[in-house]
Amino acid sequence: MKKLCFFCGSLNSSGGTERVSTIIGNKLSDKYEVFFLSLCCGDNPYFELNDNIKVDYLFEHKVSFIKNIFPAILKLRRYVKENNIDVLINVESLLCLFSVPALTFLDVKNICWEHFNFKVNLGLKSRTIARHLATRFCDDIIVLTERDREMWLENTYHKSNISVVNNPSSCLISNVEKNNNKLLLSVGRLSYQKGYDLLLEAWRIVILTRKDWRLKIIGNGEDYHKLKKIITDYQLEDSVELIEETKDIETYYLSSSLYVMSSRFEGFPMVLLEASSYGLPMISFDCNTGPSEIITEDCGWLCQPNDYIKLSKCMLKAFNECDDNEKYNNLSLSAYENSKRFCIKNIIEDWNYILGRYEQ
Repeated sequence: MKKLCFFCGSLNSSGGTERVSTIIGNKLSDKYEVFFLSLCCGDNPYFELNDNIKVDYLFEHKVSFIKNIFPAILKLRRYVKENNIDVLINVESLLCLFSVPALTFLDVKNICWEHFNFKVNLGLKSRTIARHLATRFCDDIIVLTERDREMWLENTYHKSNISVVNNPSSCLISNVEKNNNKLLLSVGRLSYQKGYDLLLEAWRIVILTRKDWRLKIIGNGEDYHKLKKIITDYQLEDSVELIEETKDIETYYLSSSLYVMSSRFEGFPMVLLEASSYGLPMISFDCNTGPSEIITEDCGWLCQPNDYIKLSKCMLKAFNECDDNEKYNNLSLSAYENSKRFCIKNIIEDWNYILGRYEQ
């Protein structure tokens, strides 16, 4: 049985990257022997893993990786050799800074699995360097969208295979019957990327004419106090609720009417897949990669990125259309049907195809 090792930042984190990697790892463990190796921590995975998956870490606590890059490389090389790993999957391109030198002269396949779009490096030049390193020395680059693949092909001198594998819909339920109770939902880290400041600016406009709607934002993050201040300053306390992240997110998807995503940038947003699998019509900024490949005109609305005025108009249009119960029901059903494109069975077939090339 081939041994696969998912190499990640920290499996203790609760982000979308960790969520989708555990979903894929769990499914692949039916066919492969699967390991999860965190750069640091990782001893208490946030998302549930199958019992047959081995979990480990290079560093017990968070450390400076600028100061510890060489020890990290040596630790990774030792781990791969001691466990006879056949394929290493970097769950984010930045980790290739460690894996490429660590696997030098070893008969181990190296995969870079990118979760952001190519134009976003989150302010780290090292991530840009890592991507170019990956295209020269990794066996495969896996990206989440066709548009992102085009950007990799256009902007790199590549020797690697560059393939598209979408994120899976993790929670397709068997039956969806939604009622429009005029509750708008958004889920994600309270950070600059997710654009909740823009969402609240849009909401301030929307609520002037649609006081019958409410907004729930679920998540933790560094922008919490900033967002609370915006809510207070604009006197939105009666219509907006900030809720801490929860593992019982299903309750909120089931009790909401519409989903909104205000991200400044994305890779392939899991939250839109989850929302559609619960029959939620979706409103989103049409940021560079992700939303336009998930949201179709029969299950949601897209608007110009980063423009909260346009977002407010899009929300008002959605609310007005959803006042018609028949139209709302059709939108909800279309969202649910749309999510089937990303069912886990189809996504695992794509992964097995790529991994199968190494067995030929």
